[in-house]
Amino acid sequence: MISTLEKEITFRFLKARKKDGFLNVISIFSFIGISLGVAVLIIVMSVMNGFRTELINKIVGFNSHITVKSYDNNGINRNKLNDNNLKFITKDLIFSNSGEAIILKNNTSKGIVLRGYQTKEFSNLTIIKNDKFKGDKSKLNENSISMVVN
Repeated sequence: MISTLEKEITFRFLKARKKDGFLNVISIFSFIGISLGVAVLIIVMSVMNGFRTELINKIVGFNSHITVKSYDNNGINRNKLNDNNLKFITKDLIFSNSGEAIILKNNTSKGIVLRGYQTKEFSNLTIIKNDKFKGDKSKLNENSISMVVN
């Protein structure tokens, strides 16, 4: 709360003396301008913080935190990996294949990212447990295509 002393000091400097009539108008406009500027800054910072949080959730929800790729195109031999070191990093280790593709319909084209998962690992994805997942989760079998809409 604002004490009476603070109120008195504030009004003393906001009110102009009789000989300083025009300074009163200038001080009121300055006070209003600073108040509006601070209010707009707070609102913009709040909106941008919410946008940042939502953006990070969307990116991390679909993409992994760490992606390991082989140096050459031979792939990674899963038997040669030390599972103890990998389990130290995370419990949710999922192997996948990924690539880019394009969908063509009439005169429209759309770029997409294709990801291949094993059926047992696919159901462990957190984005599959999300409401945005389209399709029947019980019918996931070999050579199925599922879609996640962002």
